[in-house]
Amino acid sequence: MGKVFVDTHTHYAHRRFDSGRDEILCGLADNDVIAVIEGAIDFASNQKMKLLCDKYAHVFMAAGCHPNCVEEMDDEKYQAIVELINYDKVLAIGETGLDYARDKSGEQICKQKVWFRKFIELAVEKKKPLVIHCRKAYDEAINILQEYKLVECPGVIHCFSGNLEQAGKLMDMGFCLGVNGMFTKMDEDAELCVALKSIPLEKIVFETDSPYLIPDSVAGKRNTSKNLNVIVEKFAELRGESPEHILEVVLKNTKRLYPAVFDG
Repeated sequence: MGKVFVDTHTHYAHRRFDSGRDEILCGLADNDVIAVIEGAIDFASNQKMKLLCDKYAHVFMAAGCHPNCVEEMDDEKYQAIVELINYDKVLAIGETGLDYARDKSGEQICKQKVWFRKFIELAVEKKKPLVIHCRKAYDEAINILQEYKLVECPGVIHCFSGNLEQAGKLMDMGFCLGVNGMFTKMDEDAELCVALKSIPLEKIVFETDSPYLIPDSVAGKRNTSKNLNVIVEKFAELRGESPEHILEVVLKNTKRLYPAVFDG
């Protein structure tokens, strides 16, 4: 297999792609992108993602609800997500997790924890990997995850932004760490960059988080999967390794995490 990319975290169902969505998704192959995996935001995004999966063979999804949106969740919506997991293009549960980056009340934090646990338990029951969103809550998220007997490939920490110690604990549980354009806007001595220099390649997967987190030096205001090439090049520079070697290893990691992407 030549140079190919899998974008392990995207949001093409987002309204920011209402203009040009089909053109972008149809053109991914021209940029060596063989598949993208959509991550849930709010509850309604699950059905929007499913429509994209139905339309495009190279689009897959994770079902769930972002921690900043769990206030809208209830038993009926949860049951709808459970039923959606039977859809063969649902590869994972997520986004789910904890986000303390914005000012949150005690009640909001409590709801995030409740739904994080529910989605972890669902992933364990359905033997699906997790797509975890975590901001300014790594220690607490790690403590919660350590309470569970997770599946062999438990999932990915989307947009990893923690330190090396936190990375170690997550990797010890079997998680991969999602790397996107965020580090390209930082100095090399930033905590995240220091961690990314030392994390074993065997624990890395690449993502863009499109339309968010456009890499440094890339023009435009809307990120797309074609920028995976830039992320790999910048990551190779950071680590002093060849892009070809990095991509080869990371593609194997992605195949181990999401084998269904490669089955076709």
